[in-house]
Amino acid sequence: MAGRSFDDWFVEAWPTAFRLAAFLTHDTQVGEDIAQDVMVEMSRRWDWIDNPDAYLRRAVTNGSWNWKRRVRTADRKLPLLAVSGRDEMRFDHLADAVARLPFRQRAVVVLRYYSGLSEAEIADALGCRPGTVKSLASRALAALSKEITR
Repeated sequence: MAGRSFDDWFVEAWPTAFRLAAFLTHDTQVGEDIAQDVMVEMSRRWDWIDNPDAYLRRAVTNGSWNWKRRVRTADRKLPLLAVSGRDEMRFDHLADAVARLPFRQRAVVVLRYYSGLSEAEIADALGCRPGTVKSLASRALAALSKEITR
């Protein structure tokens, strides 16, 4: 990206990358690892990235999804070896309810209400259409409403 160094951008972008990954995975250590991996990859490609903020959101979302898929596979295939005592952020009831949502619904909620992204930006981050974002948001909010009113 012309005019701005990766180091300068990194200082501003790191907290966002870390928090986004931590919210998506519901695990601070994993969130930090994902954010670090994304930042390393971005530093290598810095000269070719046109929109680093959008690239960051997409890469963190994809990294979180890949982690979730690996964990789900490991939990299913290796139930006796799966580690359940991970260090996790202290989340309140709402955050726990968000964590129980399917990944794409959780991603929409976090990207919309935490990161403040538009439907188009969320669609770009998730690699889907804006209509899909609306549908996922509707289902997520309905599930959260049920969960919270219990």
